[in-house]
Amino acid sequence: MNTILSQSATPEEQKPQIAKILVVDDEIELQRLIKQRFRKNIRAKEFDFVFVQNGIEALDKLKQEGHIDVVLTDINMPEMDGLTLLGELSDIDDNIKAVVLSAYGDLSNIRTAMNRGAFDFLTKPIDFQDLEATIKKTLQFVQKMRKKQEQIEKMYAQLEYDAVHDSLTGLPNRILLDNLLQHNISYAQRNHDYLYAVLFIDLDRFKVVNDSLGHSVGDSLLAAVAERLKVSVRASDTVARFGGDEFVILLEQLNDLHEVTYVTQRIQQQFNQSFLLNEYEVHLGASIGIALSTRQYQRPDELLRDADAAMYCAKAKGKNQYVIFDPTIQASAMERLHMENKLRQAIEREDFSLYYQPIIEVATGCLSGFEALIRWFTPDGNISPTKFIPVAEETGLITSLGWWVFQEACRQLQYWRNEFPQQQSLSLVLNINFSSIQLKASDLVENIQAILDATKLPGSSVKLEITESCLLENSEAQIQVLQQLKDLGINICIDDFGIGYSSLSRLHEFPIDTLKIDRAFVTRMEANSGGLEMVKMIIALAHSLNMNVVAEGVETETQLQQLKALGCEFAQGYFLAQPLDQVAAEEFLQQNLL
Repeated sequence: MNTILSQSATPEEQKPQIAKILVVDDEIELQRLIKQRFRKNIRAKEFDFVFVQNGIEALDKLKQEGHIDVVLTDINMPEMDGLTLLGELSDIDDNIKAVVLSAYGDLSNIRTAMNRGAFDFLTKPIDFQDLEATIKKTLQFVQKMRKKQEQIEKMYAQLEYDAVHDSLTGLPNRILLDNLLQHNISYAQRNHDYLYAVLFIDLDRFKVVNDSLGHSVGDSLLAAVAERLKVSVRASDTVARFGGDEFVILLEQLNDLHEVTYVTQRIQQQFNQSFLLNEYEVHLGASIGIALSTRQYQRPDELLRDADAAMYCAKAKGKNQYVIFDPTIQASAMERLHMENKLRQAIEREDFSLYYQPIIEVATGCLSGFEALIRWFTPDGNISPTKFIPVAEETGLITSLGWWVFQEACRQLQYWRNEFPQQQSLSLVLNINFSSIQLKASDLVENIQAILDATKLPGSSVKLEITESCLLENSEAQIQVLQQLKDLGINICIDDFGIGYSSLSRLHEFPIDTLKIDRAFVTRMEANSGGLEMVKMIIALAHSLNMNVVAEGVETETQLQQLKALGCEFAQGYFLAQPLDQVAAEEFLQQNLL
């Protein structure tokens, strides 16, 4: 079933082929004289002469031999003369060159022969020294033409190969993959017992590696992944690069669909081993979505769509997982597409609101600031940020959405500072969440400076909350960006600290002001399940690095008192105050001013 085009191997230097010369003449004596004259060349296997008596025999011999370099033909012969033969040669092989023999003074026929493509001519009686020179000259021209043709054919073969293969990994690309998928689909439609499957693979954490170690290492990693995928499947299967860090595997001629899970598990085992690239040791996972031929697909894009949807479900389950497509996944994918379309429209119309959750100073119970939280209310009800934020991040919409949040939050803070001037003495700070995508924007610092200038806010009134994963992505560049933000007076907070992958040994390198303890640890403080010790460790770590701490998700008096005893500076949670709309937040502000 597999019809992948293979790249032509570079041919080794070939030994010179014996030059084949077809002599077309009805004079038997000429044959004897030629054999006598060129006996040394014949013995040395430089020349091979083939003799026929007329044009018809010559055409038959040309079709049988398949490789003739030079035709030496008389013009005047019975049944088919040399002029007629010349007209037929180009249909057999353009590279065959003819030398015509004619009686001295037969200029008219010689001129006609040259017009019909003869390379040269000799007059009878033949001067054999002249014949030898003419044959060698003609052979040199033919060999040059054949070599040029081979180069052209090789070039076209390479272009054909490049058109359907990925230049980095050498794997089939999407064009060839589509052809192979369609071939399998069509075959399965004619043979209902035929089974095949498609695996859609997305690399977990590849982006982090690519951004932190550089594109050169990233390319080497992709090439290494390609090799591991190839050794995980049979020779009859196809591993293709779909694009970026996505690969597709086509498993053909399956005896049993259980073979699919076997191959999938073999791939996962390959990813359980780290990749060694120069001095770097890299760990990756592979999220795999599987589409089986039992769904009777009609087009390649249907197969890829379902395998891709299953891959997203696998990624949601965690690293190095696989999911086999079923109709419920399609419904989920359609729901996600619907969500994306609604989100685009909502961003255009600015159909969002900001809510503000108070952050309280634990020691005094006083208001320290608010965390700005985005909310999306629709006629059909409230859409949770846990649903639309991941979609915004996957589609790149998080950039425009994030800037709207930042600008709206700064505008609101400016209003409160003007409305409650006495609150300025309390140094009210607004926490605003920033995505890793926003932090990579080349004009990040300039945009923030422009918004602060427009709202007349000092940088110290804003605290940006970023996730731990941001610190893994090209850390040197991130340190520089964060330092530029610090130069504006802006404070930096690590959100949900403790659940990410940041290196504690490098935390001191980043200009961080605050660690925010994830609510999962705060919730477990009372259950004697290690949560209290984890919170205690994070607080101690933060203080050793001259950082303060915010505990989120505080829901009981006991938790608040435990945090106070541990020296935690700030807290937020439903026990203290739930997220408030603008009006309720202003009422909360007024109460804290009394």
